[in-house]
Amino acid sequence: MHETPRSDSGIILVKQTLCASAFNWLTKLSSNMKHTLLLFLVFVVASCGKKTEQTGTVDTATVQKVAIEPATGSPAYPNAKLVIVSPREGQVLKNEKDSVLVVMQVTGTQLAVPTGGDSTKGIAYSKQGQHVHVIVDDKPYMADYKNGQPFNVGLLPAGLHTIRAFPSYSWHESIKAPESFAARTFYVGTEAKEKTAAANDLKGPLLTYSRPKGEYTGSDTGRVLLDFFVANAVLGPDAYKVKLWIDDAAMPDIVKWQPYFITGLSHGKHTIKLQLVDPKGNAVPGSYNNPSQEITVG
Repeated sequence: MHETPRSDSGIILVKQTLCASAFNWLTKLSSNMKHTLLLFLVFVVASCGKKTEQTGTVDTATVQKVAIEPATGSPAYPNAKLVIVSPREGQVLKNEKDSVLVVMQVTGTQLAVPTGGDSTKGIAYSKQGQHVHVIVDDKPYMADYKNGQPFNVGLLPAGLHTIRAFPSYSWHESIKAPESFAARTFYVGTEAKEKTAAANDLKGPLLTYSRPKGEYTGSDTGRVLLDFFVANAVLGPDAYKVKLWIDDAAMPDIVKWQPYFITGLSHGKHTIKLQLVDPKGNAVPGSYNNPSQEITVG
């Protein structure tokens, strides 16, 4: 096919004509109008540069995506067992001014020794070794390293109180075994038993929040352990599930009872919320089945 020759001289002539017209137009403008036009052009150029910079920032790694992933490889302690020796079920502790002492007995595993030859799994870790997570009511857990000895949980107000407890590995993951969890209700104050009703069914499906907890710094911020204990229920796609929110963002439902790692958390405060739901998707009654805790990543 024969192509028509391109006329470069014609294009040059058009460009020269346009430039001349533009120059003549600019020379006729007043000095104020020229100044205004210059400021406008500077603003446009600056805005374009700023937009480009912001667009680049959004597309870079400074925006982190929060995700959860299964944590595996923990040793099994199928015979681990925890028994709450005292206080007894329904016991009334008469003196509100006395600190409450809890005695627990753990068998099938050891306390105050490192798990698996001092393995840290690369996450937050207790150098004191394995321990018991002791949860009073809905407060964050306290760590007990002394098996069978009185553990001081402090002063408690008058009324009904609950202890939930289970042993954990050195890296604060709960040891999941058929008898490793125990729960107990008791009363503080002589009249508390008559005036207080239980708000949570400890014999029904029960969710106990464990991790994350507190503050994470340095290398501990890369992977944050998410862990909880499920009692009297089985998780599964067509069974009970645990719903998870991180900073009000809904994450995929948890259908397998195991530890998880949270990745991608930015520095600052974060809220972790869990909820136990039944096979029909209904929330299981009780405040313990809908826990929430705030952590700090720095």
